[in-house]
Amino acid sequence: MPTMNCLIYFTTALIISLNLFYVYAKYRLSYWSRRGVKSPPTHLLFGNFKECLTLRKPPAEILREIFNSADSDDPYIGFYIFHKPMLLLRDHDLIKQVLIKDFDVFPNRRFGSGLERDAIGLYSILSIKQPKWRYLRQKLTPVLTGQKLKNMVSLMTECGRFMLNFIDKLPTDEAGRKEWEAKDMGSRYSSDVMASLAFGISINSFDEKETDFLKHGMDVFRGITRNIIFIIMFFIPEWDFLTAPLIKKSANYFREVFWDSMNTREKLAFKRGDMIDSMLALKNGEQNPIYKFEGDNLLAHPASFYTAGFETTATTIAFALYDLARYPEHQDTLYNEIQTHLTGKELTMDLINELSFLDSVIIESLRLHPPLPVTDRIATKNYELPNTGLIIEKDVPVYVSINSTNQDPKYFSNSCDFIPLRTENKENKKFYESLAFGIGPRACIGQRLGLLITKVALIMILSNYTLSYKSTSSDNDAFHVFTYAANGLYVKFKKRN
Repeated sequence: MPTMNCLIYFTTALIISLNLFYVYAKYRLSYWSRRGVKSPPTHLLFGNFKECLTLRKPPAEILREIFNSADSDDPYIGFYIFHKPMLLLRDHDLIKQVLIKDFDVFPNRRFGSGLERDAIGLYSILSIKQPKWRYLRQKLTPVLTGQKLKNMVSLMTECGRFMLNFIDKLPTDEAGRKEWEAKDMGSRYSSDVMASLAFGISINSFDEKETDFLKHGMDVFRGITRNIIFIIMFFIPEWDFLTAPLIKKSANYFREVFWDSMNTREKLAFKRGDMIDSMLALKNGEQNPIYKFEGDNLLAHPASFYTAGFETTATTIAFALYDLARYPEHQDTLYNEIQTHLTGKELTMDLINELSFLDSVIIESLRLHPPLPVTDRIATKNYELPNTGLIIEKDVPVYVSINSTNQDPKYFSNSCDFIPLRTENKENKKFYESLAFGIGPRACIGQRLGLLITKVALIMILSNYTLSYKSTSSDNDAFHVFTYAANGLYVKFKKRN
């Protein structure tokens, strides 16, 4: 009898609990409908992110589906991760309003915003909040001045020579072509460049005996565990305490490399024109209690430049090569431009800046394949979205689906086609050129550096090889926060006469 009573009590409690949860969930998931904002159908537990949280679809694809579920003229659409309401902006003017004009209300990213603990550079300009962010931005902007970027070109071309030597040694088919996966090539090159610029060491990731740095960089991004970590960082940062034990190995490796470079450079008192020079200047300069450049606070910055630059630059290079391989007419135009401006001359940033068609190629490739296809901000106070009457409440995250926004047929004719010389109006062109790097005061501080690294790689490859491609699916459906082609991007290289 007591057992029967316990079973009855348990069943009753379970039924009551389930009913209470149902009522609670339905109420939480009516947040946007109570405010007159459209939202797609939701799952009772996962909200609109079920297929992402169960590792079936990448978040960029989920956000694209949410974006496309709205009517073409809808300026925004609501969605949920679990029961937390989010707002996805669709209108260009509203995106500019939030990310640029009203930056004082939206100064912080949601990314990595849990407890601001360091995890290979999270306690850095990538995710740190105001007012520390503004101080950091002021201190780090001089690290990447135009003159310093000019001095870095020679370090980039040194890495580029390793890449060309690697291509030269690849096996050749009967047509004289050599094939390799473009993302792998971009990763090796960008790893070498970031190791040189951010950590002050010369490596050759194209030599299988020297791939430790590359492997640790890939460990930060690749594999299902890392995918889960990035989903937490970008979409559930309150859970960031779960990620710390999973990244210690890579963090310790980069910490050791960094301090070895710092101590050697300080002892020998020489300058190389890289970020280590700047980190030493910050370390030995006047300190502000708001953020002291010491210990892991120093490591955070080359680590964050590496974290932000390694994967995104590799992806940009890979898709640009693939797009050029698919469109030989644009490849020929770019090669002719390179020949006209650079034949017989040493590669410099001033000469690179003369290559306007190269700019157009990279910008169009970034429009179609933004390496990080999502950005976000959080409201620090209640805010009325102009001309809508909608109040975005404090702490409600606002997202922008970069790939969806930059391929919206409302703004782009033939929006999914690779057309470097687009004729969209200048204001819209400037907007989508910048969106892949985030726009407004919180835009990527390394934008010019990332573009320069990419340009050097493309110039060196196109100067020496014609490109064709292996016809495989290039759908970006690999499961990751970043943009990936699930089946790889295979490019064929044929030596120019």
